[in-house]
Amino acid sequence: MKNRKTRRVIFTALWVLAFALVNYPIGAWASTKLTPVILGLPFSVFYFWTAYSLLVLAGVLLAWKVMRD
Repeated sequence: MKNRKTRRVIFTALWVLAFALVNYPIGAWASTKLTPVILGLPFSVFYFWTAYSLLVLAGVLLAWKVMRD
């Protein structure tokens, strides 16, 4: 990840993947597949909590590390 364009492409792809995890086709399908309880939360709540956390983290990293150069 030496040059700027490569970093931008990688982090943008990570952000798009994280965004897809919380939206209709993937998010609705993945959040309803399992019904166990994880960390005291139903799976759908845990799934969206982790997916949105990943989306925020990817956005912050994209803005901080990539777009500032």
